[in-house]
Amino acid sequence: MRIGIILTNDERSRAYLQKLQEKKILLDSYVLMNNKNERKFSKEVISTSKKFGFDISETTKDTLLKNNILFNEVDFLDINHPKLINLVKKENCDYFIFTGGGILKKDILNLSVKFIHMHPGIVPYYRGSTCFYYSIINEQSAGVTAFIMDKTLDTGNIIYQKKFDKPNHQFIDEVYDPHIRSETLIKILEGKILEKNNFTEQNPENGETYFIIHPVLKHIAILNCID
Repeated sequence: MRIGIILTNDERSRAYLQKLQEKKILLDSYVLMNNKNERKFSKEVISTSKKFGFDISETTKDTLLKNNILFNEVDFLDINHPKLINLVKKENCDYFIFTGGGILKKDILNLSVKFIHMHPGIVPYYRGSTCFYYSIINEQSAGVTAFIMDKTLDTGNIIYQKKFDKPNHQFIDEVYDPHIRSETLIKILEGKILEKNNFTEQNPENGETYFIIHPVLKHIAILNCID
Protein backbone atom coordinates (compact mmCIF):
# COMPACT_ATOMS: atom_id res chain seq x y z
CA MET A 1 0.00 0.00 0.00
CA ARG A 2 1.34 3.40 -1.01
CA ILE A 3 0.31 6.50 0.95
CA GLY A 4 1.11 10.08 -0.04
CA ILE A 5 0.32 13.53 1.28
CA ILE A 6 -0.51 16.78 -0.50
CA LEU A 7 0.85 19.61 1.64
CA THR A 8 0.39 23.38 1.71
CA ASN A 9 2.18 26.01 3.77
CA ASP A 10 -0.53 26.34 6.41
CA GLU A 11 -0.60 25.41 10.09
CA ARG A 12 -2.30 22.09 9.41
CA SER A 13 0.36 20.84 7.02
CA ARG A 14 3.11 22.00 9.37
CA ALA A 15 1.62 19.99 12.24
CA TYR A 16 1.02 16.91 10.07
CA LEU A 17 4.53 16.86 8.66
CA GLN A 18 6.41 17.66 11.87
CA LYS A 19 4.52 15.02 13.87
CA LEU A 20 5.05 12.42 11.16
CA GLN A 21 8.77 13.13 11.38
CA GLU A 22 8.75 13.00 15.17
CA LYS A 23 7.12 9.56 15.00
CA LYS A 24 9.51 8.49 12.22
CA ILE A 25 6.61 7.73 9.89
CA LEU A 26 7.77 8.01 6.29
CA LEU A 27 5.19 8.25 3.52
CA ASP A 28 5.63 7.17 -0.09
CA SER A 29 4.98 10.53 -1.75
CA TYR A 30 5.09 14.18 -0.73
CA VAL A 31 3.59 16.96 -2.86
CA LEU A 32 3.86 20.60 -1.79
CA MET A 33 1.47 23.21 -3.15
CA ASN A 34 3.53 26.25 -2.24
CA ASN A 35 2.15 29.71 -3.00
CA LYS A 36 4.92 31.09 -0.74
CA ASN A 37 2.57 33.10 1.45
CA GLU A 38 4.12 33.54 4.89
CA ARG A 39 2.03 34.23 7.97
CA LYS A 40 3.66 35.73 11.04
CA PHE A 41 2.82 34.36 14.48
CA SER A 42 3.21 35.87 17.92
CA LYS A 43 5.67 34.43 20.43
CA GLU A 44 2.74 33.19 22.51
CA VAL A 45 1.24 31.24 19.59
CA ILE A 46 4.63 29.73 18.73
CA SER A 47 5.24 28.77 22.35
CA THR A 48 1.79 27.18 22.62
CA SER A 49 2.23 25.21 19.39
CA LYS A 50 5.49 23.74 20.70
CA LYS A 51 3.67 22.48 23.79
CA PHE A 52 1.43 20.50 21.45
CA GLY A 53 4.17 18.90 19.40
CA PHE A 54 4.88 21.22 16.49
CA ASP A 55 6.54 24.54 15.73
CA ILE A 56 4.02 26.69 13.91
CA SER A 57 6.76 29.11 12.79
CA GLU A 58 8.63 26.45 10.76
CA THR A 59 7.43 26.39 7.15
CA THR A 60 6.37 23.17 5.49
CA LYS A 61 9.17 23.43 2.95
CA ASP A 62 11.78 24.03 5.66
CA THR A 63 10.68 20.84 7.41
CA LEU A 64 10.91 18.87 4.18
CA LEU A 65 14.37 20.19 3.41
CA LYS A 66 15.66 19.81 6.97
CA ASN A 67 14.70 16.14 6.99
CA ASN A 68 16.02 15.42 3.48
CA ILE A 69 12.57 14.37 2.26
CA LEU A 70 12.15 14.09 -1.50
CA PHE A 71 9.10 16.03 -2.66
CA ASN A 72 7.41 17.48 -5.72
CA GLU A 73 6.64 21.20 -5.57
CA VAL A 74 4.15 23.30 -7.52
CA ASP A 75 3.72 27.06 -7.27
CA PHE A 76 -0.07 27.20 -6.91
CA LEU A 77 -2.71 26.37 -4.33
CA ASP A 78 -5.37 24.52 -6.31
CA ILE A 79 -6.17 20.86 -5.64
CA ASN A 80 -7.96 20.63 -8.99
CA HIS A 81 -5.15 22.03 -11.15
CA PRO A 82 -4.40 19.77 -14.19
CA LYS A 83 -0.69 19.81 -13.35
CA LEU A 84 -1.41 18.51 -9.84
CA ILE A 85 -3.77 15.85 -11.17
CA ASN A 86 -1.06 14.58 -13.53
CA LEU A 87 1.46 14.58 -10.68
CA VAL A 88 -0.89 12.55 -8.48
CA LYS A 89 -1.38 10.02 -11.28
CA LYS A 90 2.38 9.52 -11.66
CA GLU A 91 2.88 8.90 -7.94
CA ASN A 92 0.72 5.75 -8.15
CA CYS A 93 -0.51 5.91 -4.56
CA ASP A 94 -3.50 4.11 -3.07
CA TYR A 95 -4.25 7.02 -0.73
CA PHE A 96 -3.34 10.68 -0.56
CA ILE A 97 -3.84 12.67 2.65
CA PHE A 98 -5.58 15.95 1.82
CA THR A 99 -4.59 19.07 3.76
CA GLY A 100 -6.22 21.85 1.75
CA GLY A 101 -6.39 23.60 -1.59
CA GLY A 102 -10.10 23.73 -2.32
CA ILE A 103 -13.00 21.34 -2.84
CA LEU A 104 -12.19 18.23 -4.87
CA LYS A 105 -13.98 18.24 -8.23
CA LYS A 106 -14.91 15.52 -10.70
CA ASP A 107 -11.57 15.13 -12.51
CA ILE A 108 -9.50 14.50 -9.41
CA LEU A 109 -12.18 12.43 -7.68
CA ASN A 110 -12.32 10.14 -10.69
CA LEU A 111 -8.70 9.09 -10.23
CA SER A 112 -8.02 5.61 -8.85
CA VAL A 113 -6.43 7.09 -5.71
CA LYS A 114 -8.58 7.77 -2.63
CA PHE A 115 -8.25 11.08 -0.75
CA ILE A 116 -8.36 11.18 3.06
CA HIS A 117 -9.59 14.23 4.95
CA MET A 118 -9.22 14.86 8.69
CA HIS A 119 -12.46 16.73 9.37
CA PRO A 120 -12.68 18.69 12.65
CA GLY A 121 -16.02 17.27 13.73
CA ILE A 122 -17.63 13.95 14.59
CA VAL A 123 -19.84 13.19 11.61
CA PRO A 124 -22.71 12.94 10.93
CA TYR A 125 -23.43 15.22 13.90
CA TYR A 126 -20.94 17.92 12.91
CA ARG A 127 -20.56 18.36 9.17
CA GLY A 128 -19.57 21.60 7.45
CA SER A 129 -17.39 24.48 8.61
CA THR A 130 -15.75 25.47 11.94
CA CYS A 131 -17.38 22.47 13.62
CA PHE A 132 -14.99 22.38 16.56
CA TYR A 133 -16.35 25.73 17.78
CA TYR A 134 -19.93 24.45 17.79
CA SER A 135 -18.84 21.23 19.48
CA ILE A 136 -16.96 23.12 22.21
CA ILE A 137 -20.08 25.19 22.92
CA ASN A 138 -22.45 22.19 22.85
CA GLU A 139 -20.32 19.48 24.44
CA GLN A 140 -17.20 21.09 25.97
CA SER A 141 -15.13 18.89 23.63
CA ALA A 142 -14.38 18.39 19.96
CA GLY A 143 -13.54 15.55 17.64
CA VAL A 144 -12.01 14.57 14.32
CA THR A 145 -13.37 12.24 11.67
CA ALA A 146 -11.08 10.80 9.03
CA PHE A 147 -13.04 9.87 5.93
CA ILE A 148 -12.68 9.12 2.24
CA MET A 149 -13.58 12.25 0.29
CA ASP A 150 -16.41 12.07 -2.24
CA LYS A 151 -18.51 14.47 -4.29
CA THR A 152 -20.68 15.65 -1.39
CA LEU A 153 -19.73 17.55 1.76
CA ASP A 154 -18.32 15.44 4.61
CA THR A 155 -20.35 12.33 3.73
CA GLY A 156 -17.60 9.90 2.68
CA ASN A 157 -16.92 6.53 4.26
CA ILE A 158 -15.60 6.90 7.82
CA ILE A 159 -12.10 5.56 8.48
CA TYR A 160 -11.68 6.58 12.12
CA GLN A 161 -13.03 9.03 14.71
CA LYS A 162 -11.33 10.46 17.79
CA LYS A 163 -12.61 12.83 20.51
CA PHE A 164 -10.53 15.44 22.33
CA ASP A 165 -11.01 17.60 25.41
CA LYS A 166 -11.50 21.29 24.69
CA PRO A 167 -8.26 23.32 24.70
CA ASN A 168 -7.03 25.31 27.69
CA HIS A 169 -5.87 28.20 25.51
CA GLN A 170 -7.35 30.66 23.03
CA PHE A 171 -5.49 29.61 19.87
CA ILE A 172 -8.16 27.30 18.53
CA ASP A 173 -7.61 27.96 14.82
CA GLU A 174 -3.83 28.21 14.96
CA VAL A 175 -2.93 25.41 17.39
CA TYR A 176 -5.89 23.30 18.57
CA ASP A 177 -7.30 22.57 15.12
CA PRO A 178 -4.01 21.38 13.53
CA HIS A 179 -3.12 19.54 16.75
CA ILE A 180 -6.25 17.38 16.92
CA ARG A 181 -6.19 16.67 13.18
CA SER A 182 -2.52 15.66 13.22
CA GLU A 183 -2.97 13.46 16.29
CA THR A 184 -5.79 11.65 14.51
CA LEU A 185 -3.60 11.13 11.44
CA ILE A 186 -0.83 9.66 13.58
CA LYS A 187 -3.29 7.29 15.26
CA ILE A 188 -4.48 6.01 11.86
CA LEU A 189 -0.99 5.42 10.52
CA GLU A 190 0.46 3.91 13.69
CA GLY A 191 -2.56 1.62 14.02
CA LYS A 192 -2.42 0.60 10.34
CA ILE A 193 -6.13 1.35 10.16
CA LEU A 194 -6.06 1.87 6.39
CA GLU A 195 -4.70 -1.64 5.85
CA LYS A 196 -7.67 -3.08 7.76
CA ASN A 197 -10.04 -1.42 5.24
CA ASN A 198 -12.91 -1.58 7.72
CA PHE A 199 -14.63 1.70 6.85
CA THR A 200 -18.16 2.76 7.84
CA GLU A 201 -20.57 4.02 5.20
CA GLN A 202 -22.43 7.24 5.98
CA ASN A 203 -26.04 8.06 5.22
CA PRO A 204 -25.89 11.61 3.76
CA GLU A 205 -29.45 12.27 4.92
CA ASN A 206 -28.53 11.88 8.59
CA GLY A 207 -26.78 14.47 10.73
CA GLU A 208 -26.27 18.21 10.94
CA THR A 209 -24.39 20.64 8.69
CA TYR A 210 -22.88 23.81 10.15
CA PHE A 211 -21.72 27.00 8.46
CA ILE A 212 -18.93 29.45 9.34
CA ILE A 213 -19.56 30.41 12.93
CA HIS A 214 -20.74 33.92 13.83
CA PRO A 215 -18.03 36.01 15.57
CA VAL A 216 -20.12 36.28 18.76
CA LEU A 217 -20.52 32.49 19.01
CA LYS A 218 -16.84 32.06 18.22
CA HIS A 219 -15.97 34.39 21.09
CA ILE A 220 -18.23 32.39 23.43
CA ALA A 221 -16.43 29.18 22.44
CA ILE A 222 -13.04 30.76 23.12
CA LEU A 223 -14.23 32.02 26.53
CA ASN A 224 -15.28 28.43 27.29
CA CYS A 225 -11.65 27.43 26.81
CA ILE A 226 -9.85 30.14 28.79
CA ASP A 227 -12.21 30.72 31.74
